[in-house]
Amino acid sequence: MNRIRNERGIALAVAIFALVVIGGLVSAAFFVGVQEQRVGRNTVKLQQAFSAADGGAQAAVNVWPDSVALFNKMVVGTTRDLGRGSMASSAGWYRASIKRLNDQLFIVTSEGFSQDSSARQRVAIMLRLRPIELNVNAALKSRGTLKLGGSSFIDGIDHAPTGWSCPPLLDTIPGIRLPGGDSANIQYSGCSSMSCLSGTPKIKSDNTITDSTLSHFGDAAFADLRGLANKFPPAGTTTGVDPTLSGLSCNTADIKNWGDPLNPVGACGDYYPVIWIDGDASINGNHGQGILIVNGDLDVQGGFEFYGPVIVRGSLKTSGTGGHFNGGVIARNVDLEQETILGNAVINFSSCALSKALNGSAAGSAMRERGWVNVY
Repeated sequence: MNRIRNERGIALAVAIFALVVIGGLVSAAFFVGVQEQRVGRNTVKLQQAFSAADGGAQAAVNVWPDSVALFNKMVVGTTRDLGRGSMASSAGWYRASIKRLNDQLFIVTSEGFSQDSSARQRVAIMLRLRPIELNVNAALKSRGTLKLGGSSFIDGIDHAPTGWSCPPLLDTIPGIRLPGGDSANIQYSGCSSMSCLSGTPKIKSDNTITDSTLSHFGDAAFADLRGLANKFPPAGTTTGVDPTLSGLSCNTADIKNWGDPLNPVGACGDYYPVIWIDGDASINGNHGQGILIVNGDLDVQGGFEFYGPVIVRGSLKTSGTGGHFNGGVIARNVDLEQETILGNAVINFSSCALSKALNGSAAGSAMRERGWVNVY
């Protein structure tokens, strides 16, 4: 028996089912598209935050040469807030801080935020002080003619400056180090039997000393040292070098303020400038510290006292009451013959003065390996 099948309305059901399926697919596609857009937007914000954090850390490195006196005198274990900064074109902002881990190491931590502050990233950079590489292996290192006499004295025994907090003294080094052939060029006046010298030995012949060893320091040539300097007195005569204050703070802007070695706990006691004089110079009184570099000849008078390394491209000469150098001197030619019996030029080796001056004036440099980390 044949039955009549009634299929009326099936098309409507199929159409509705198809619309539901298509609507689900469209909704899913829309949802995926929205999520993809959100992920993309969040990725952009996250990248903004990361760039801002990295920029803040690099800004701390870049500002170091202008803030040497501020960073290098930080006490180990302390943290200094570096404040807030913005990226170019308002592409995020950052806030950074720096902590001193030990005498040589610092860590810069920088938090970066997206433009709308909805995303945050944090990075840290390990910095190491990078002082000028000076091989001070004698109280005086020279190549050329030396003239010694009067009441002058060159001493290779390690000295700790009065009132300074210094590590244990090092072994005695030579008083003078110069090429073997130049030993015959030393002229003595009133310095019989090398009585104006002290060291082990008093004079050390070193044929490795050349013009290059007196003008290259690590990977830096003499001219490169100018880029490390932060004080540029004019050539000619400079008188009255003394520490000065601006209120209660050390007045580092004063061209004649070269720190205060006689009062190490004072406002300028931890200020060690890198002083570059382009041309022949004459200094008459009083005292300073740091690194003194003269691209020419240096004439010292008036009992001028300096603590730290002294590098003279030309000749070093003292007259009158001479000069007192505590640290080490590198010069091409030296004339320490005094004009009067009051003359008392002195060059004392001092590892403490050298290390404090070199580290106190050094800029922070990012470590090459494992110097950077994305904290979160």
